[in-house]
Amino acid sequence: MEVSHRIIISDIDNTLLGDTKALGEFINYLKKNRDSIKFGIATGRHLESAIAVLEQWQVPTPDFFITAVGSQIHNATKEADENWLKHIDYCWKPDEIRDYLSQFKGLSLQPDINQGEFKISYFADQNFEKLELPYAANVIYSHGEFLDILPVRASKGLAVSYLAKSLSLPMTQVMVAGDSGNDAEMLTNDGLGIVVGNYSNELENLKNKKGIYFAQNNYAAGILEGIKHFDW
Repeated sequence: MEVSHRIIISDIDNTLLGDTKALGEFINYLKKNRDSIKFGIATGRHLESAIAVLEQWQVPTPDFFITAVGSQIHNATKEADENWLKHIDYCWKPDEIRDYLSQFKGLSLQPDINQGEFKISYFADQNFEKLELPYAANVIYSHGEFLDILPVRASKGLAVSYLAKSLSLPMTQVMVAGDSGNDAEMLTNDGLGIVVGNYSNELENLKNKKGIYFAQNNYAAGILEGIKHFDW
């Protein structure tokens, strides 16, 4: 991979997208700094869905795609990182996890399009916000209704760390932006974190943590505010 001095990675829904004017300003910022800053997205969407919504909002193709809540990594040409897939396959037992969770009321599987080889997704009530599984897996609750089960080595945060290492970048040169619970780990990942103004309550406990800035502005305007705060 081409080495960059810095990288910005943003969630898509309710973070990057939502304000057309601010998004345009953010895109201009990236264009002006294209020689020193690479851009990636980290989303719960699968790759095709992420590409479609970015095209709809006329966002230039990112240099990196972290999709399906961190269970997949692709480059700008949509080529999957096979080493990442091999890495996260460790101790992954999706059939056993689905069987175990079938006994709980208040959980329902999301449509097949939202499922993945390394992601099991449910609609869930708030009783599952702190669910613990008797399996090696990551449990991620977000937006007060979505529950994602991933391999223990997979998450947005772990994918960001893997990507930074592959680019030979220290985490101090990595900035991330998000709005909800599935962004929490990457926001507390030793890099610089921006929480946009329209964030979900799940991130309230990150206030006053070192390296995390809570913006007043929403969506891409919040990202730009964070960039100014960190003097990037």
